[in-house]
Amino acid sequence: RLYTEGGLISNGKKVSSCFSQHLQQMLDHPLVGDARSRGLLGALELVADKETKQQFDPSLQLSERLGRTAYDNGIIFRAFTDNILGFAPALCFTESDFDFLFERLNKTLNQLLEQSDIRKTVA
Repeated sequence: RLYTEGGLISNGKKVSSCFSQHLQQMLDHPLVGDARSRGLLGALELVADKETKQQFDPSLQLSERLGRTAYDNGIIFRAFTDNILGFAPALCFTESDFDFLFERLNKTLNQLLEQSDIRKTVA
């Protein structure tokens, strides 16, 4: 009843297009090679080369660095070791919550790109 009568399911359906749009806009970032979503489940793939989809060298420990930087910026998501970022926002998220999330995510990716060893590997 909480999901249906409380409006959580309908809200999730309503904001899923906003979530998807934000993910797709992240393709403009130099580190993002792919974006995908279904409902309120989404993922971004980070790549060193957008054309070839070449991944980052594991020795950079990108997922660990990304997780720490994101946490410092006030957001949490799954940073898998294959450089896939996984998102599963709550059904109660609003469009402004997504604006906040993706503003902070963009800041996080920019901070990673500022690190010389990462910047050197980006084509």
